[in-house]
Amino acid sequence: MVDKINRKRYFSNLYFFASISIFTIFFIEYIEFLVDTLLGEKKLEIFNFFILNISVFLAYFSLVFFRKKTKVPTKKVRSYLFVILALAIINFLFISENYNLIIQILIIDLGCIYIIFQICKTFDQNPSNWLGLIRFDIKKSKYFLYYFWAWPLIIFWALIVEYLNIEVLKNSSYTQDIVEALNNNYIIIFFLACIVAPLSEEIIFRGFIFKIIRQKYSTSIAIIINSFLFGIIHLSPSAIIPASILGAALSIIRIKTNSVYGSIIIHSLHNLFALLITTQAL
Repeated sequence: MVDKINRKRYFSNLYFFASISIFTIFFIEYIEFLVDTLLGEKKLEIFNFFILNISVFLAYFSLVFFRKKTKVPTKKVRSYLFVILALAIINFLFISENYNLIIQILIIDLGCIYIIFQICKTFDQNPSNWLGLIRFDIKKSKYFLYYFWAWPLIIFWALIVEYLNIEVLKNSSYTQDIVEALNNNYIIIFFLACIVAPLSEEIIFRGFIFKIIRQKYSTSIAIIINSFLFGIIHLSPSAIIPASILGAALSIIRIKTNSVYGSIIIHSLHNLFALLITTQAL
């Protein structure tokens, strides 16, 4: 009975995290929409404005609902939302448009990590330890080889897609679009792709989500669910399966090394490799 209650508590916190993360994304989009409209940079499109309002409202209702099922203080949530509002306004009003995207990504990623630490404080006095952010034993770097096990599967998937000629699943210009959106500023791109993304995504997926899923399901099932969720956030249809396979390898590395830092290192190197290939293709 106690285990069932604890599992329910863990998953309530997971739902709260998902709700507040989605709200943050919609809320920032909402602020950008309002700023652009007020400054005359965009025409007010009633339908889009209505949909955005509904999305923000539903996401806010959801986060309030699930927050009540957690031990995260309301004061912390209000402070977080106020900071998000202030940073979003500053970003879209006073920061050059060339840097809006990087600031937006940083707000979302750092915001997610902040919320995760607030949640984990209710689980353990040392949230870093609970998340697996503990010293990485260099002797366990041998487990990095699991990363290379993922590549035959990724290549096999690519061959299937090519053979069946599934256009929507073929390589898209997703990575190239991001590079171009950041004005080919490779210092910023490196910072986001090889430092910010590995840190935030590994803390979120291999640190937080994976551990919560393991409270209810076996390790194998947790790896599958966590990896699929990791694939979905990459948005591009062509990236979902390859990212899911990568996510599985990173999950195994996290388990074997007993540290999220192990998966962060490999994730960073993987993104660096992908970045080098993309820049060569441009």
